[in-house]
Amino acid sequence: MSSTVTDRRPNRREVAAAATRAEVLAAARRLFTAQGFTGTSITQIAAEAGVAVQTVYDSVGSKGTLVLALNDLIDIEAGVPELAAAAATETEPTGMLAAAVHLTRVLNERCGDLLGVLLSAQASEPDVAAAVADGMARHRAGMIGLCQELAASGALGAGLTADRAATMLATMTSPATWRQLTDESGWTFDEAETWLVESLVTLLLDDRSGRRS
Repeated sequence: MSSTVTDRRPNRREVAAAATRAEVLAAARRLFTAQGFTGTSITQIAAEAGVAVQTVYDSVGSKGTLVLALNDLIDIEAGVPELAAAAATETEPTGMLAAAVHLTRVLNERCGDLLGVLLSAQASEPDVAAAVADGMARHRAGMIGLCQELAASGALGAGLTADRAATMLATMTSPATWRQLTDESGWTFDEAETWLVESLVTLLLDDRSGRRS
């Protein structure tokens, strides 16, 4: 039986459009981290990307749409898909938690400059607040999936539901927590990662679930 579905390679126009979109987002990232969200205009982004202002709107959209699209750029820069795939191969509870913490460590280590700009601007900029909310929703969704796996295997501590465990895990691995530990308290990323893994293992896992002593 022949298949009616075939893999179609993108044509030149689609490749060019994707490249333009990527350059616009990269330009916006550079400018936002250098001069803030409020201090950056679409005109400046267009100039930084080497394109016309209308091209910015055509390839990405308004400034609000653009900042929301930065969440995808953050995932790419941090290698989130690859890290998530590696984490999915973990089957031991402590290793699963360690992989989740490591993913958030890499994300904050590589993209903390941009995350800091967004966190600082969200109170006064509704578009940034929407982007931060979207990023945090992605973060929590990943932690819910992990904690549901831990709950299904009986690895969570007594009285802990998957939802409660996910709230604890998402909070302790949030950008705000990483900034508190590394930027404000001066910890290295290695120190912060080690402490977070040890603390979360103690807080979330049952003693009989394979917790490392």
